[in-house]
Amino acid sequence: MMRFALIPAVLALAACENGLSFPDLRGGLGGGADTVASDPTLQLTDRERVVSAVEANGCVISAQTIGPIMAQASVNRDQLLSVSQQLEAEGALAAPSDDGSVTLTSLNCPSL
Repeated sequence: MMRFALIPAVLALAACENGLSFPDLRGGLGGGADTVASDPTLQLTDRERVVSAVEANGCVISAQTIGPIMAQASVNRDQLLSVSQQLEAEGALAAPSDDGSVTLTSLNCPSL
């Protein structure tokens, strides 16, 4: 008789991936009003977002890539102009080429 009681217990334990565990009911059923605060979300600067978007679009800011870059970086023209001037002052943006495009030099966009 004891042998039959042992089988369901072994099957129940085997079904648990990490062994036997019990739910934490300290907050009550259906979730408690107390919630644990999550870590704050890291907010990227305009510069970081623009550089990332330019890198994702072939390291070139041109007439074809300006729209996707602004959309991906979530910046307007004034913000893009400000970041571009910063990057140019640092030497990270090359002078405009004949077609008006500029090339970014960064870790993910080595100079050619």
